[in-house]
Amino acid sequence: MISLRPVFLLCLLAMLSACASFTESVDELSPQQINWKKQQKKLAAVHRWSIAGRVAVQTRQTGGQADFNWQQHTQSDYAIRLQAPLGAGTIWLNGSQTGVNLRTSDGESVFDTDADALLERINGWPLPVSGLRYWVFGLPSANSTYEITHWNQHGLPEVIRQDGWRIEFRKYAYESALLLPHKLFISRLDEAEVDVRLIVRQWSLQK
Repeated sequence: MISLRPVFLLCLLAMLSACASFTESVDELSPQQINWKKQQKKLAAVHRWSIAGRVAVQTRQTGGQADFNWQQHTQSDYAIRLQAPLGAGTIWLNGSQTGVNLRTSDGESVFDTDADALLERINGWPLPVSGLRYWVFGLPSANSTYEITHWNQHGLPEVIRQDGWRIEFRKYAYESALLLPHKLFISRLDEAEVDVRLIVRQWSLQK
């Protein structure tokens, strides 16, 4: 069995301080109400998109961050690159209908039919890749039930609970006439004690 775990941890586990510097909030937007149902329909028509930014992970034992680039080619096909600071290593995740392949900058690779299960097997704690496909749009995943516990003053979800995760949307901004999240705080609701902070610095949408 290949030893991917140390390499992957290098890509994600350093310090969380960079995420603390982002203080913008949705309140900076003009005080207008958004029709979330109409926005849902518009976002459902977007199958090709890309985002870039920074992800930070905090667990009970340690924490860290990495720059990321996510390219969604179709509803099921995607490519994610995670790059650790100071050349500590790079991880590529390539997903399709059949599963996901994880490859490191050292040339090691492993395949699984489920991305979340693969990352939990490597790390020992979960990361919600399948849910993030929807949450980065400010939407609940289409694959399971959910609860919206808080709405912001603009009529957009502020907190969603789904699949054992609490997703808090801290900042929205306009991209291609759509209001999309730029800062997400995601925390595990069980004893796993995993917190994920996602900062989206760049959006690109294609229908």
